[in-house]
Amino acid sequence: MKRLLFIYNPHAGKELLKPKLSDIVDIFVKAGYEVVIYPTQAYQDAYKKVRRSPAGEYDLVVCSGGDGNIDAVVTGTRKRREHKP
Repeated sequence: MKRLLFIYNPHAGKELLKPKLSDIVDIFVKAGYEVVIYPTQAYQDAYKKVRRSPAGEYDLVVCSGGDGNIDAVVTGTRKRREHKP
């Protein structure tokens, strides 16, 4: 089964994502993904989560939040790739 990491900032966008989270996850599950949900807890938390995840652990990384959350996920992914053995 394909694995998906869903990172979101629970405080972004006036917290409008929370009531729709179940519907979003359901869409991914129906598409054949095992979904791992990760709500960020602090500044740069998304960066650290992605940076520390071994390359290939997830088939897809999806993020929701503001510009900072998206930047953290992209930067974490890029840094992980730069440091592969």
